[in-house]
Amino acid sequence: MLATDSANANSFLLDMLLETQQHTTAVEKFAQLHARDELPLQAKHYRQLLPTSRPAAGEQYAFEVDLDACSGCKACVTACHNLNGLEEKEVWRAVGLLHGGTTELPVVQHVTTACHHCVEPACLQGCPVKAYEKDPITGIVKHLDDQCIGCQYCMLKCPYDVPKYSKSKGIVRKCDMCSDRLSVDEAPACVQSCPNQAIRITVVNQQQVVEECESNVFLPGVPEPEYTLPTTIYKSKRVMPRNVLPADYYSSRPAHAHTPLIVMLVLTQMSVGAFAVEQFLQLDLAKLAGIAATDHLRPAQLVAALLLGFLGLFAAIFHLGRPRLAYRAFIGLSTSWLSREILAFNLFAGLASAYVATACANYTGFEIDSSVESSLGIAAGAAGLLAVVCSMMIYIDTRRVFWGPLFTVTKFFGTCLVLGVPVALLISLAAAALSTDLTIDQILVSYGRQLCHALIVIVSAKLVFEAMIFGSLRNQRHTPLKRTALLLKGELSMITTARFILGTLGGILLPLILLGEQHIAPNGGFQPLFVGIIALLMTGLCLAGETIERYLFFTAVVAPKMPGTQAT
Repeated sequence: MLATDSANANSFLLDMLLETQQHTTAVEKFAQLHARDELPLQAKHYRQLLPTSRPAAGEQYAFEVDLDACSGCKACVTACHNLNGLEEKEVWRAVGLLHGGTTELPVVQHVTTACHHCVEPACLQGCPVKAYEKDPITGIVKHLDDQCIGCQYCMLKCPYDVPKYSKSKGIVRKCDMCSDRLSVDEAPACVQSCPNQAIRITVVNQQQVVEECESNVFLPGVPEPEYTLPTTIYKSKRVMPRNVLPADYYSSRPAHAHTPLIVMLVLTQMSVGAFAVEQFLQLDLAKLAGIAATDHLRPAQLVAALLLGFLGLFAAIFHLGRPRLAYRAFIGLSTSWLSREILAFNLFAGLASAYVATACANYTGFEIDSSVESSLGIAAGAAGLLAVVCSMMIYIDTRRVFWGPLFTVTKFFGTCLVLGVPVALLISLAAAALSTDLTIDQILVSYGRQLCHALIVIVSAKLVFEAMIFGSLRNQRHTPLKRTALLLKGELSMITTARFILGTLGGILLPLILLGEQHIAPNGGFQPLFVGIIALLMTGLCLAGETIERYLFFTAVVAPKMPGTQAT
């Protein structure tokens, strides 16, 4: 009986192998056709992989990927790279891996991915110079290289990690579905190169894409499609298990730091905070004996605040790949928060300069109506706050969880106050030290102590809020916030520790020392040298702490992406 079963099994296996040999692979079939000279030299023999007609109204071209046919060979990646003349590490098409299932029945699925030529492309909406356009006929989202200034904001906006920055060219580039080939009925490079014909170009109805994206089902473990309405079609005859996820789903690495943006954000918020504190201190300055003795305080504070703002704006230029074209940044004002931020900061710079000029003019004896100066001060403060709000929206609009409204608003406004308070105190003390009519005792007694108390409260609240991210570690699901917390606790742990130490020293411990009694001289007055050193250390440590916080803001965020791509 056992011998009979064994013979039947062997016979079945032999029949299956013989049947398999009757079917040639796509590569073998392609080679045989070439050997018989049955193919034309041009790529029109791929006609079956192209649509039979151009898109009609309300339709557009889209990639269609047969997951069952994709073997993960990466021929499409190589063809795209070579045919488009990409740089060594520049990749427009990638191949990732989905896996899941059970130990008894594991599931492994290769996925090829490129630009999805979305119905509502986030890259196009966020670009400040309108360097993207969606072809009204084909629906292909194209990048206009000549228009690009290399701000890289589209890389933050795209949830699929499609745009790639070319450092040598100073611009961003992306897949355009080989539109020049399609225009002459020739298949794109990736379509031509796939030996299994897993990629084809099809025509989709845009309204149908919108309706299908309502279910928020695209691919397992990838960003939800309702944001940009991607048009790529992934099809398979198999039903994937519920636990299928990208192979790199649980791995996170620090994102790009964007150093010029760190400097720009910290210094501009420091400037806005200093202006806000100066406005608040107007009443306290009036309480000091001898108004004439305080006239030089305000110009000193305002000039310092203005210089910080200009220094921050100057630093932002170094983030651009083509800074000489920065003047174009206002073009996308109707859709881009980056354009709005640039306009708001220019408005702030202009009003703040006028405000500082009036304050300095009055100090030199040139009389300007106080109502004009007051109006300019209020307008400059409002413009500064508006600019900070626009800065917030740049990152909130990317829909990255760690850059959500609560996190970004708290951190950005918190930085304004954390840095604005010690700067105002430091400049006041410096001005008093150089004055013959005003003493450090008067500054500290009038409002210095209040500033120290305020700084302690603000820094304590901000540090507690930042530490709350570690509560996400208790979450059973591997959410983006949990992955951020794991990064802060793991690979970025040393930097995270430094941030909390510097914040505690500069914003809590040193103000407490300044408020203590041990630094008061026997005659009851404050020791100028000791107070000056403490104020300088407070400012420096707070600045260092907020700079590190902003570094972690960029590097600890978990960027959405497609399987196999490298998130930025």
